[in-house]
Amino acid sequence: MKSDLEFDDLQDDDPDLLENSGLSKRFVSRLRSAHFRRLSDFDGMSDIEILRQPGVNLRIIKAIKDQRMRIALK
Repeated sequence: MKSDLEFDDLQDDDPDLLENSGLSKRFVSRLRSAHFRRLSDFDGMSDIEILRQPGVNLRIIKAIKDQRMRIALK
């Protein structure tokens, strides 16, 4: 994952940022607590790997997949 300093070049409206992804504030808070910042942070991770992160459950995984599909269709 990127450090916070590397996020300075991101646009505020970047749909890959968790805050702009359409995920609920509760899910975003949990994922940020687990040090995730972008939907693309989950690239190459299996559901099991994501579930091993603190505060992550199956509902969050489904929401991540739904939002990534929505972005991919744009």
